[in-house]
Amino acid sequence: MRGGRVLGGVLAAVLAGAVMTAAPAAWAGWQGEPLFGDVDGDGVVDRVTLVGGGPAECGVTVELGTGGGAYGPGTVYTYPDPSGGTGHCPDMGVVVDLGGDGTVELVLAWFDGRPPGVGHDLLVLRDYAPVGGFDAIYQPSYIGLADFNGDGRQDVYEWTDQGDGFRTFLNTEAGTLVPGPVEYCGGQPDFELADFDGNGATDVVIAFHEGWCGPFSGVVVVFDDGSTVYLEQDEWGDDGWEVDLVDLDGDGRPDVRTTNWSGTVRLYVNDGDGTFTPGIRAVEDRVTVGPTNRKRIKVLDNDTVVPGTVLTITTPPKYGTATVTAQNTIAYVRTDTGNTRRDIFGYRITAGGQTSDATIIVRVKQ
Repeated sequence: MRGGRVLGGVLAAVLAGAVMTAAPAAWAGWQGEPLFGDVDGDGVVDRVTLVGGGPAECGVTVELGTGGGAYGPGTVYTYPDPSGGTGHCPDMGVVVDLGGDGTVELVLAWFDGRPPGVGHDLLVLRDYAPVGGFDAIYQPSYIGLADFNGDGRQDVYEWTDQGDGFRTFLNTEAGTLVPGPVEYCGGQPDFELADFDGNGATDVVIAFHEGWCGPFSGVVVVFDDGSTVYLEQDEWGDDGWEVDLVDLDGDGRPDVRTTNWSGTVRLYVNDGDGTFTPGIRAVEDRVTVGPTNRKRIKVLDNDTVVPGTVLTITTPPKYGTATVTAQNTIAYVRTDTGNTRRDIFGYRITAGGQTSDATIIVRVKQ
């Protein structure tokens, strides 16, 4: 699909109206957003704005940081319009040290795609003058930085709503950008970057729609070596998801929370070895009550839970009472001592916005 850029255009318009003076944490950008980074090597974040120049020129306005999120007066630098004077100047980009040699470059892109006659999707400026470019996504919606192979150099990533999905480009020692293994097909990605397996390289979890290399929609974790783990999937795309990162079990590793279009929340605990365990799941219990008519039920023992899981009764028993104790067990007391040999009630466990229900079946031993 190469039609209207509705998603990126709308988001860019919203964000452009609320540009902060301090640098965003990700140092990444949508169309028309400023670029942030240390362009003069003084250890203070500077701000760069892409602007038009004179006839057949493009330009950048550089405001050097003065500390505390403030910036000095802007200085405009111009360079020849790569499109040959058509006025199609780059309108998004990042500040990055290609090759890690201490010299900072601007890597720029065109939201609407590179203009006719331009031979690359990314334009590289060094000292605010073009020095080359690289092939990447034709019509990016977003461009950002992360270290996807753990070598200490910031790599470039892009995603687009135009079908090419999420792609990464590794920053090599030679100062080039080469396609990396972290990528996924599909449009409209909602993603979070994290080091899920603890090896020092950035991975990504992506909620996608319009996928063309697997299910039509779903949630997938792509590790730094390109391997994938699906947490959610819908072959026909009737459902969709959003993703968030949480720490469910307090071990410091990023866990994943998914929310589908109808609001159903699911949790996935990161095992740290490339696998994920469903966060909570209630499982039916069957217990026997003896002559005392009392039973302490350790209902969570066969459930999948995380620290902080809350236990509640959803449907009370018909022939007795059920109470949640301070130890997160259920105290069942049979109050009808007639000939009834069976009772049943329901319970729910809740954590991180996710719920799971199950029943407890009580058999009365005469």
